[in-house]
Amino acid sequence: WPPSAVHGWGVFGANLVRDLLRRGAPRPLLLAPIIAEHLEAQDQRTFAPLIAEQAQIERQTAEAQGAVTINGVAVVHSLGNGLIPQPINQRFRGTPNVGFTFFERTDFPPDIVARAAWLDIVVAGSSWNADVLRDIGFSKVGCVFQGVDPETFRPGPAAGRFGERFVVFSGGKLELRKGQDLVIEAFKRFHESHPEAFLVTAWMTPWPRLMADIAASPWTQGAPDPDAGFPASIENWVRDQGIPEGAHKDISPVLNSQMPLIFNDCHAGLFLNRCEGGTNLVAMEAMAMGLPCVLSANSGHLDLIAPATAMPNCYPLDRQEPTSFAPEGGDHWRESDLDDAVAALEAIYDDRAEAQRRGAAARAFMTDWHWPNQIDRLLTTLNELSE
Repeated sequence: WPPSAVHGWGVFGANLVRDLLRRGAPRPLLLAPIIAEHLEAQDQRTFAPLIAEQAQIERQTAEAQGAVTINGVAVVHSLGNGLIPQPINQRFRGTPNVGFTFFERTDFPPDIVARAAWLDIVVAGSSWNADVLRDIGFSKVGCVFQGVDPETFRPGPAAGRFGERFVVFSGGKLELRKGQDLVIEAFKRFHESHPEAFLVTAWMTPWPRLMADIAASPWTQGAPDPDAGFPASIENWVRDQGIPEGAHKDISPVLNSQMPLIFNDCHAGLFLNRCEGGTNLVAMEAMAMGLPCVLSANSGHLDLIAPATAMPNCYPLDRQEPTSFAPEGGDHWRESDLDDAVAALEAIYDDRAEAQRRGAAARAFMTDWHWPNQIDRLLTTLNELSE
């Protein structure tokens, strides 16, 4: 899949390629086309030979009929809901073929194991996804979480760009699954008693048309206008939901490397996601910054929440109810209790010392998820499952 700095898959890809280059082996090979402007400036320079090589492969295989098999190369295929291969997945084959998947819908066809027989190994991005794959009959299943860079995502001095406000952050591409409608409703209730509160969002999506599904929410009206561009489409929509213009700002578009500066000026992270096939990269990075975070206790988020025997590393929302308006296959989508979400924000607001303790525990928890550690786990998993 193409590395980039503008969405979770891309950030994962960029860190994977970056770390493999650092190691020297195994050597990364890019097969999907890259949009150079979507990379950090340093990656544009470092990846230049790989990007040129990808263009050469593109030319060499343009006339090939059927899949091109690259012997001696493990080809990793990015797969989402339904494990449905995209054209790029069907174009190249390796030895072995590895499916790396994050899915939020579980409406797999009954013969999915047979359909996916071209995959030698399947690696899931969360414990929940891995358990689902094993339950439906896949035999070679690994689980490897995304990573963070604790040197980049580390606490630093606030710049005060949002003034003396109590700043609540919410991030992730805008869609019904991510629960931005719940964030808006929870923040509205919190703002009523704390008018100095300020909501900062990073809700841009590379696929603006997909924002339309938020219209199914009972908590908000309509959906952002994809033709308005970013951040206007999001800011206009949020204002239409009743949050005053002076109480919200969307920072889109923003590169991944710029996020620490934003987090340093925030006091709480609010992630009311209904379902995460992975472990929610934005939440992971916020936790690595030591930002006290409110997390819905469902799906991939469960991998981020410290066990009950450990120091709490977030404010988990344990009351989770099925989503009555989830799409087909959304049986595992869950609704956070809004009163619990507001109470968690109140707890952070009222007890800054406890919030700081939980933020420090979150940073300590995420330090072990440093990208090199996660790439180690990926390579180890592939070696073990290839035997």
